[in-house]
Order: sequence, then structure tokens, then C-alpha cells
Amino acid sequence: MIQAVFVVGGRGTRLGLTDRPKPMVDFCGKPLLERMVEELASQGVTQFLFLTQYMSEYVKNWFGDGSRHHARIDYVEEASPLGTAGSVLHAKDHVQEECIVIYGDVFFQMDVKRFVETSRGNGGCGTLFVHPNDHPHDSDLVHIDQDNRIDRFYPKPHEPGLLVRNKVNAAIYYLKKEILQYIETRDGVQDFGHDVFPAAVQRGARLYAYNSSEYVKDIGTKDRLARTIFHWKQNIPALKSYKNAQRAVFLDRDGVINEEIDGVYHPDDLVLLPGVGEAVAKLNASTFLAICITNQPGVAKGFVSFDELDTVHARMDMLLAQSRAYLDDLYFCPHHPEAGWEGEVAEFKIPCACRKPGNELFLRAAKNHHIDLKRSFMVGDRLSDLEAGKSVGCFTILIRNEHNKDIFAKDVIDAEISSLHEAVAFILQQENEQVYV
Repeated sequence: MIQAVFVVGGRGTRLGLTDRPKPMVDFCGKPLLERMVEELASQGVTQFLFLTQYMSEYVKNWFGDGSRHHARIDYVEEASPLGTAGSVLHAKDHVQEECIVIYGDVFFQMDVKRFVETSRGNGGCGTLFVHPNDHPHDSDLVHIDQDNRIDRFYPKPHEPGLLVRNKVNAAIYYLKKEILQYIETRDGVQDFGHDVFPAAVQRGARLYAYNSSEYVKDIGTKDRLARTIFHWKQNIPALKSYKNAQRAVFLDRDGVINEEIDGVYHPDDLVLLPGVGEAVAKLNASTFLAICITNQPGVAKGFVSFDELDTVHARMDMLLAQSRAYLDDLYFCPHHPEAGWEGEVAEFKIPCACRKPGNELFLRAAKNHHIDLKRSFMVGDRLSDLEAGKSVGCFTILIRNEHNKDIFAKDVIDAEISSLHEAVAFILQQENEQVYV
């Protein structure tokens, strides 16, 4: 299928390891690295390249030539640490024309074929697996344009007050061999996320994001390792793999997530409604995806640009993160069908299928995240929200507030609730869904 390149030279100091390298930490009776090899081999990956340094013989003695896993494992050893990118450059004669590069301290369960096929379709030098998490403040973040192309990198630590979407580099990459031209031939450590990718993008290289909420976790600390093992024992990683159909709770934005003020065009104007952070965090701790779908006609009317709207949504992401919560994805319609606003943007003043009650954004989300819409929910405060959700088979919930006192369209309202916090509790109880902290 494709070559998998593992960077496995880490020491595991924060895990308290002294007798083995970090990727060989015990994960319920087997080394973490073996669990990951088994995951890939079960999906048809048979070519592995291990880039070793610290205690390399330990890794070689455990895996041998890979025949025990019905695969071939090759090794390239470094005399001293070279960093993730330096390791790949050092092994260039063994790296195939396309490969998946994976850091050795990452646990994942994902649809590898889906990732590879999407990445091949993107083109460019490669595609990074990107996801939201509950600690973006200490994560390596990327900025993605409207075409899913990565145009900026924000390695940790971040500058105070940074406003950027919660899009985290998950340390799994699909790369073409041409990426090697952007790695400097020099002594010292070179890291993909901190050094190579930002420089490559500045030089015009095309890198794309594969936005997914499949289970990918860094296990580099004792607490993160313990939490990942707990989730694995509850079968959460397998359930969240896009090999399986997902369930989602679709959320309108204004009036459901944040206060309704007739358009939010500046990040300082976005204020979360009470209990929203805690409610979204509960969804994140379940097997439901939390996806926002919102009409933003202010773009067409000339009230807000794409970049300004992106900053508003970055503000929303950062506020949610204060409750260790995140949106798995966000889709917005920039269109508006009626002309007449000074400064309006003509190309967006059109009828469309994505403006709710149109359902194109639901269908797009379902395709991107393998969602079973008929097992999903739509939570909104307007009739158009519920009509859109109902048209694709979702269970619809109206958040009753002062703006919708006159809505009584019972044919599209399956339940009425007063807040998102109560709506999430209702959904989890109705679905008998546990919350895994």
C-alpha cells in the first residue's frame, strides 16, 4: 500500500524510562510501537522503515525483519540525534517516493487508506494529519486557507494573545520524497514542524491539511499515556476511526454557541453563552463529533472578510479551549441571495445550496468525516437550522429563546430545550452514551 516511516529514537525521559526507548513503552502488555505496527499491518501496510538512535538494538531485537508481523522492516541508525526531519534526510536512500512519516510516541487508530487517498488527491509535497485538541495553547498549530492548504505554522510556545484556529499538527504526515529538498544538509537537529515545513511553505511548497477527529494522541507524558490506555480499554479509538460511520451533533453558531447580537464581525464581540464550554467538552468526551454549521451572510454583505471571520472563529476556539473543549469542524455559508447593501461582494450575492435551510454543508461534513446523518442531531435556534437538519434525517432540537418565540413548526422540531448544556445532556441520555474523561 505505502511505506510507513517511524521516527523511533526518543529517550522517554518524561515517562521515566531508562531501560528502553520511548516508542517501546509498555502499552497493555505490548510496546506502543508494536501496537502501531499491528494497526498499520491490519490495513495492508507491509513496508516499514524504523529510524533509530537511542538504544537502537532494543528495537531491532524486538522486531527483527518484521516477518512476525507479515511485513518487512528496515532500519537506519543515527550516531547522534538529528531530529524528525534530519532523520528522514539521513535515511533518504531508503525512503520511497511516497511514505507516511509517524513519530514514535504517537498512538493512533485511523482509516489509513482514506488518509492516503485524500493526500494523493491533494497533490503538493504532502499532507499533514491535523485535528483539534483540548490543549491548543501548548500544541503546534497550523493555519489553513479556504482550499485546505497550509499557509502558516505556529509552533509552541505561542506569543501571548495569539488568535488562530484550533488546528493541531498531529505528527502523522503523508510526504512525497521531494520534501527532502527543503531539509538542509547540515549538522544538528532539524524538526519537520518547527523548521522544515514553515521554511518550505515560505519557499512556495504546497502542503495540505487532512482535517480529522480520528484518535491520535501524543503519549509523551505519564498522564497522557494513562489517559490513552484508559480510552483504548473502552474501545474509543476504534469507534472514532473513520473506518466506522460516525455520529455528529451539528450546532448552529449565533444563539446556540455564542450570544446573538445580529452578526459577530470582530473577535472581541464573540461571547460564549453560559455552559457552552462544558457542554461541548462533554460531546468531546463521548463518541459524538461536535460540528458547527453556520450561515454568515455578513461576508456577502461586505461586513466581514474571510480573514476577519477566521479570526472570530479563532476567538471562539480559544474560548472553548478554556473549558478543554473544541469543535471537530466548522462549516459556514458566505452567501446571501438579495442585493442592496453598500459594499456588498457581488460574487457571494447568489442563491446557493449551502445556506440553511439548504443542506449542502451537512452533506460536505458527512463526506469529510464519514458521518451517518440519520444517527446524528441538529441543534439550532432558527427554523432554517431545523429544516436543514431534518432534510438530511437528523433529530432536530430547538434551543428556545427570546428570538424564536413565534416558531411552532412542529413537523421539523423533534425536541425543545432551553440551552446547549441541557441539549447535550438530553442527547447523551437518549443515546445511552457514556462520557469518557
